[in-house]
Amino acid sequence: MHAPAGWLECVANVSEGRDPAVLDALSSALRDVPEVQLWHRDAGWDAHRTVYTFAGPADAVVDGCIALVSAATTHIDMRQHHGAHPRIGAVDVCPVVALRPEESALADQAAERVASGLSELPAGGWFYSRNARRPEFRLLANVRKGQYEGVETRQNDLDFGTYHPEFGAMALGARDFLLAYNVNLSSTNLAVAKEIAAAVREHPDGGLPGVRAIGWDTPEFGCSQVSCNITDLNRAVLKDVFDTVNQLAKNHGLEARGSELIGMPPLAAFRGFSSAEDGANYLGLSSVVPFDVRDRVIEYRFT
Repeated sequence: MHAPAGWLECVANVSEGRDPAVLDALSSALRDVPEVQLWHRDAGWDAHRTVYTFAGPADAVVDGCIALVSAATTHIDMRQHHGAHPRIGAVDVCPVVALRPEESALADQAAERVASGLSELPAGGWFYSRNARRPEFRLLANVRKGQYEGVETRQNDLDFGTYHPEFGAMALGARDFLLAYNVNLSSTNLAVAKEIAAAVREHPDGGLPGVRAIGWDTPEFGCSQVSCNITDLNRAVLKDVFDTVNQLAKNHGLEARGSELIGMPPLAAFRGFSSAEDGANYLGLSSVVPFDVRDRVIEYRFT
């Protein structure tokens, strides 16, 4: 079943993954916005980062984004933040996604409206992806160059808002569906994880199309991970990434031992499997934290 017409999703990445009181305060800020549905909250201790997935009519999602940024300015101080994941601010990235592909322009417009609504808050940042003001900022990694520690030197170059050291900066824009997907290796070996990530990520001489990847250690899970963003579901899906990482790991005497999916995937992510349930089992999505297909797949929210 399709999402209702005019509905958008936001997959906001917040630079806090360890303090339950702060995470609850941000959740409450979203739940207090009429018509916003908070679908999922995915906190990562080592990344020191939480992904909030919420959805609703376009106006409600715009209000939800503004409410989340407002709460983050109150509860997060980036001067104290350190984690494994690259970041530039308290709300590091705020992507807006159309749940119906034909409504992509609605998401573009919503991102612009969010920026306008932040004018009274101690926050600012850059547009990225489809809203990027400069071609290189269509790629999030280019917005994040220098990370939070480098934002102060770029403060006069913001696309919207103002610089405050407590907040840092944010990347804001509309994009298509993206999967944040981490494959667990069978031991802790950062060098191997980085080598596999370099082979997996798309590059001029190969790799998986539409995949970006880095390698890192996750002491919380007791292993190293190949952390991937699948940016184009027409070119690569979960099975492609898992199987490739597993084969490359075997070359080093390791294997892929389960995986982690952040946020809410569409059914299309499970292409190559007979069902999303079969895919979740094959990928070991419940190997570290529970993964309930009926709760996590977008289309099931509307059945």
